[in-house]
Amino acid sequence: MLNKRLLIVLVISLSIGLSFGQSLKTHKHITKDSVYLNYINPFYAPLELTLSPLDSTKSFVKVNPYAVLKHRDTLKNALVIPLNRVKDTSIIDSKLYINFKGNFGNPNSIVNETYRYTLPYPKGKKYKIIQTFGGKFSHNKPHSRYAVDFGMKVGDTITAARDGIVFFIKEDSNEYCKTRKCVDKGNKVLILHKDGTMMHYVHLDFEGAIVNVGDKVKVGQPIAISGMTGFTTTPHLHLVMYKSGGISIPFYFKGQKRKKLKQGKYYKRKN
Repeated sequence: MLNKRLLIVLVISLSIGLSFGQSLKTHKHITKDSVYLNYINPFYAPLELTLSPLDSTKSFVKVNPYAVLKHRDTLKNALVIPLNRVKDTSIIDSKLYINFKGNFGNPNSIVNETYRYTLPYPKGKKYKIIQTFGGKFSHNKPHSRYAVDFGMKVGDTITAARDGIVFFIKEDSNEYCKTRKCVDKGNKVLILHKDGTMMHYVHLDFEGAIVNVGDKVKVGQPIAISGMTGFTTTPHLHLVMYKSGGISIPFYFKGQKRKKLKQGKYYKRKN
């Protein structure tokens, strides 16, 4: 196996936004005395990585501690392990050697705070706001404070609120419950905008995405079908925008006199 180059997929639990599991591509290179791992970002969104050795391994591993990787960029020599410290070179679990943190987004991006979004459903449709910014039920954490819930029925069409590129889709769940234990069961489409912000469309139907990863979408374009998956008590679309670091940030819609949509009020998309 010495000097053999392999391209493998390493599944690591990343704290990206809402801490859902992701896959990084990892290039492994073995020499006569060490194993070298390079991390490759396969996502269309930037990925901020922070690595540090465990207390138990800091005396012998070498770590490349930080990088912001664009799509297909590589963090070279992310982890270097002496060969005599690896029992099985065919399967290397990085979590046995390092602390790993990853976030979608580039911390150097500048948010366009003047942009006004389009309501996320077809022109002429109207929906009730069942929870808005700072809602007491579930919009009271840093990752959800600036979220809006639209009371859509299962099967309704969701459209893009802004131009962007689809960088993540989850649509394999048909589960929901009324507690946070189901938070990872919510189907979603994630879209990256040109200013680096990322919109999450959540609680979609099983196999409810009608776009693919890598698709460039236009504002108003149908992207998904509403459902009832994840942490929810009623069918709805959970719409939230993030900047780097998994922190939700305010966003506002075209043509609204009030910047913050009012809970209990219906809003019709006019254009």
